[in-house]
Amino acid sequence: MTSAVVRAPDARTTSAGVPTAPTRTTQQALAEETMIVPRLKPVTCLAGPDRLLVSHDPRRQVEFDDSLGQVRALLLLLREGTRDPEALRRELAVRWPDVTRADVDDALNLLDGLGWLEDAAAPGQLLERQRERYFSNLAFFDLFSSLDISSEDVQAKLLRSHVVVLGTGGLGSSVVQNLAGLGVGALTLLDADTVALRNLARQFTYDESRIGASKVAEVASWVRAFNSGIRVQAVDRRVTGPDTVRPLLAGADLLIAAIDQPIEVDLWVNEACVEQGVPFIRGGLVYTRGLYWSVDPGRSACRQCLATFRSTPAGGADPEIDGWPRLLSTEPVNRGIGPVATIIGGLMAMEALRYLTGIVAPVSAGTYQLVDFAADCSVSADPWPADPDCPVCARAPQRADRTTRLPGREPVVAR
Repeated sequence: MTSAVVRAPDARTTSAGVPTAPTRTTQQALAEETMIVPRLKPVTCLAGPDRLLVSHDPRRQVEFDDSLGQVRALLLLLREGTRDPEALRRELAVRWPDVTRADVDDALNLLDGLGWLEDAAAPGQLLERQRERYFSNLAFFDLFSSLDISSEDVQAKLLRSHVVVLGTGGLGSSVVQNLAGLGVGALTLLDADTVALRNLARQFTYDESRIGASKVAEVASWVRAFNSGIRVQAVDRRVTGPDTVRPLLAGADLLIAAIDQPIEVDLWVNEACVEQGVPFIRGGLVYTRGLYWSVDPGRSACRQCLATFRSTPAGGADPEIDGWPRLLSTEPVNRGIGPVATIIGGLMAMEALRYLTGIVAPVSAGTYQLVDFAADCSVSADPWPADPDCPVCARAPQRADRTTRLPGREPVVAR
C-alpha cells in the first residue's frame, strides 16, 4: 500500500502559526455556543524540525508547516480530549499570547474537515450491551465521524431503520446476514420458495434438516436467533405485480430486491418504490459477471428509464436483428456459488449502509456496478441516462437533497 503526502487542504497559518481554513461549518456550530469537547482521533504523527506529517488513513499523509511548534501543541491538547475550544485557546495563549478564539475555531474546522476530530462530549446513543455488540461497527464508523456526527449516531440510525428484502435465497439471505450484523432495526422478508438440497451450496441460513421448510420462515428464525433486537416480519408470498410490493413499503427506508422472476418484476418493484419515494437496490449474476444497481426516486434514473434507453439505438436496440427468429435459446440456470452470493450480497449491504446512514453517497444509483468473476473480481460502473419524459419518475414525491449529514441525535429505543 502506498501513501500520498499532501499539504493540509486550503490551509493557511496565522501570524502565530495556527493552521486555519476558510470554511466556517464548525465555526458556526462553535459560535452557537454548542458545548463540544474536540478530541483527536488516533493518528500517526511524524515530527520534523519545522514540520509535521500526520496520518489518520494510511493512504494519505498531511504535511503541516510548524516552525513555531504550535500545531504540535494543539494536536497534543486535542489528543487528551478534555478541553472545550475556549480552554484550548487559553492553553495555547500561555505560550503564544496572539492566539485568538477565531484562530482556534479555524484550526478545529480544518482538522474536522480532514476527519480527525470527534466530540468527546457527545451524548451516548447506545446501551452498553449495544456498544459491545456493535464494537467493530463503531470502530469503522469512526472513520466517518466528525464533531457533528459520532460513530454512535451512525449506529443509532441503523437501529432505527426498516429494510424490505424480496427473496431469501442465496443472494437475499447473504444480504440479510450482513444487515443483521449491521444492526438494522427492522426487516420485512418476502419469499414463497422452500429449502431444497441444491440451495445449500450458496445459502447458509439453513441446513439439511430444513429441506422442504419455508425459506422465509427459516431466514426469519435465523435473524431472531442471531440478533434478538431486530424486529422481523416474514411474508410467504410471490411478487405478482406492484400491488404486492406497495403494502410492504409502509414505514420502510429501503427495499432490496434479490429476485429476478417473473421477468417483469424489476419494473413492478420500480413502479411501487418510485411512487412512494423508497430507494431500492437490485442485485444478481449474469454468467460470470455479478452486478448490482439501485434507484433513488426523484434523484436518479429509474428502471423504466433504463428500459426506455434500451429500446433506442443508443441503448443497443437494432430493429433489423430484433426481427430475426430465435433459432436456439438457453434455459435460465442459477450459477450462483457461495463466494459469488457472499461478495455481491456484501456489496449490496454496503450500498444499503450508504443509503441508510448517509455517511457517503450511494455509488449505484442509476448505475450498474459490475463485478468480473471470470478474472480478478474488479468492479466497473455503467450508468444509464434519466429519461426526462419518464412517466414513472414523474410520480416520484419531492424529497430533500441527499446529504451526508445525519439528523440530530435522536433517542434510540433499546430492545
